[in-house]
Amino acid sequence: MKIEKAIIPAAGLGTRFLPVTKAIPKPMLPIVDKPSIHYIVEEAVEAGIKDIVIVVSGNTDSIRSYFEENSALENKLKEEGKKELYRLAAEPSRLARIRFVTQNDLNGLAGAVLCAERLIGNEPFALLLGDEVIAHGAGETPCIKKLADICCETNKSVIATMRVPKADLPKYGNLGIHDQRADHKIVTKIIEKPRPGRELSDYAIIGRYVFTNEIFDYIKKSRVLNGEIYLTDALSILASKSRLLATVFDGVRYDIGDKAGYVCANIDFALRRDDLKEQIEEKIRELSVRI
Repeated sequence: MKIEKAIIPAAGLGTRFLPVTKAIPKPMLPIVDKPSIHYIVEEAVEAGIKDIVIVVSGNTDSIRSYFEENSALENKLKEEGKKELYRLAAEPSRLARIRFVTQNDLNGLAGAVLCAERLIGNEPFALLLGDEVIAHGAGETPCIKKLADICCETNKSVIATMRVPKADLPKYGNLGIHDQRADHKIVTKIIEKPRPGRELSDYAIIGRYVFTNEIFDYIKKSRVLNGEIYLTDALSILASKSRLLATVFDGVRYDIGDKAGYVCANIDFALRRDDLKEQIEEKIRELSVRI
């Protein structure tokens, strides 16, 4: 079994980033010099995924244009001998086969997954949330690749997890787990944003998943609350059947749906670039005197 398909939900309204998201879809907000969705597609590609479905809504022409070939621009840069600029312009359209599906009814994350069911077919697939980027260091396995490897080995769905302080657990889906092996754990129960005193563990769900195809049937059995279909219900069904595993990912995760997280992601990704590192470090030292 190989994981060759992925879904990236990008249909949100981006209200936490108003007013800029009136004109620019949130997935197109840059981290340094690439839109955030580019990094998420790259993570999928690094896991061997070749076919990506981006779920969109509303004004998403810029997302489509970004991943389409721009022959006029590429030919001009090529003719002028601007090799590096040509490479940068051509790269997005060559990352993978990228298709788009529209989520007309914004009925939650699970609804976005269902929108892509026809394009996924009867195959396992990865799900990468657009509000989270993960910075990986040298020698670290990309998060979605680690999940895909475990799924292929066990034929079970796998979710990424991280340990968080108890006070922060109400912000996340929370896992009850049973340790099995060093590289993954069995999920026994899930609570969405637990109230204080109801926590199952200090393990929280993050926005990276690899699912076997049965997830579609379980989503269709999930409740609809306030107009949203909840993925947690489908995950709970998987857990009840001992069909759900969790693994701690490598790297540093940033919630770029949060303004502070978005700024921190820009700083981290800039510091990992040889052409920017010294300048950014110097500016950080200069600004640190204000703290």
